[in-house]
Amino acid sequence: MKHYNLSEIMKRAHNFYKTGKYTWSESLKKSWKMAKFSVRVKEDIANIVDYKVADNKAFADRLREEAKRYKPAGRSSYDDLSIPASAYYNPYSYGRFGSHYVGD
Repeated sequence: MKHYNLSEIMKRAHNFYKTGKYTWSESLKKSWKMAKFSVRVKEDIANIVDYKVADNKAFADRLREEAKRYKPAGRSSYDDLSIPASAYYNPYSYGRFGSHYVGD
């Protein structure tokens, strides 16, 4: 059996009755209906959260599998860094404090 907050149900029923729109029996029925609905919504939210956690875990697992299969591209001759600095800088391109600025 589900646990309902009876105090909250009675407070709600009294508030409905005080407005003058509902009789006492109608206000009790409406209050119980709202309490049952709120319990059902809480259960649905819990199910959604569980589904979301499982979905996030599956997504993370899929990303890990893709990362395992990932192989970096091989280096080419264009990436060769053994070129001396004189290929980039001429002897007159020294700036202040010996910096090398070639331009953009």
